[in-house]
Amino acid sequence: MNRRTAILIIGFALTLFVSAVNPATASTLPERVKVAYVAIMNFAPLYVAIGRDFMKEQNIEVEMQKVASGTEAMAFLAQGTLDAGGVGITAATFNAFNKGFDLRIVASAALQPQKGGPTILIVRKDLKDSGRIKSISDLKNMKVAIAGGPGTTGAYFVAKALKEVSLTIKDIEIVNLANPDMQLALEKAAVDAALVGPPYSDQIIAGGKGVLLAEDMAPGAMTTVFMYSGKFMKERPEVARRFMIALVKGSRAMQGDRYLDQANLMSYLKYVTSTEGAIRKGKPQVYDPDLKVYIDSIKNMEEIFRWAGWTNYTTTIPQEKMAAPSFCEQAVKVLGPFKP
Repeated sequence: MNRRTAILIIGFALTLFVSAVNPATASTLPERVKVAYVAIMNFAPLYVAIGRDFMKEQNIEVEMQKVASGTEAMAFLAQGTLDAGGVGITAATFNAFNKGFDLRIVASAALQPQKGGPTILIVRKDLKDSGRIKSISDLKNMKVAIAGGPGTTGAYFVAKALKEVSLTIKDIEIVNLANPDMQLALEKAAVDAALVGPPYSDQIIAGGKGVLLAEDMAPGAMTTVFMYSGKFMKERPEVARRFMIALVKGSRAMQGDRYLDQANLMSYLKYVTSTEGAIRKGKPQVYDPDLKVYIDSIKNMEEIFRWAGWTNYTTTIPQEKMAAPSFCEQAVKVLGPFKP
């Protein structure tokens, strides 16, 4: 082998090595990934992964599509017209899995805090003061306001709390009310209790017509997730893996005090209708640094929705029809253990 040939071989080997380490050098054209999102902070790891160029590092160009709800996103994912999406888990999620829709949960999004969760159950002050309602077990035959009504994530919190005190969802009357309307409904005694989050929960308690009845009804629950379409996983598995690496890097870049890094704030504000002041003042969301898929949480939600009669089936759904945790697990292997 002459010197020129040896140099060419070494150069070719170096090119292969660099391409493996940095996928962006392997192709001049980035892979486009179409992603659905609801404009809330639950899906902030995605915003940071884009805003801080973690997706670009993986040679991925994200096409964001804003949707009104996770249910809308699931329809697009099942059809394969979108590749990934941020979704809140509802009864409709499990109905879709049961019908064989081709989509899977691949990562967690925002998690419920272990303590001090934002969504609380408020009861009318006059009912609490009179002793008529002292605890959740006293909600029997009462009207409870839940945004979105039966089968929603909020309804899961209430149903889980009722089940733990040996009541069923049929023991209460669910009233579908938007969060902003709950204060007036309590003041007018149109409802007896309400499941509500900030800032509306703070306003109700400050107004003096409602008081805290219960909080932290599902500590640590994984109620919002990232999903992949079956088409994306099957036809572009390598892109799906690289997308997850960027997503996990986004979550890791938000942990602890880094949550309010200026680069992160700019990323949030590009997709969420809020202000920097409001985000700084608000309580930070909780995100797993590895975006771990909490299988037990999925199973518990599925069980509660089925128990409440909000699903159109009665038998347990196999885990493999609901989740594909291998993508975030592989991302963690590539990135290594998280270092706070």
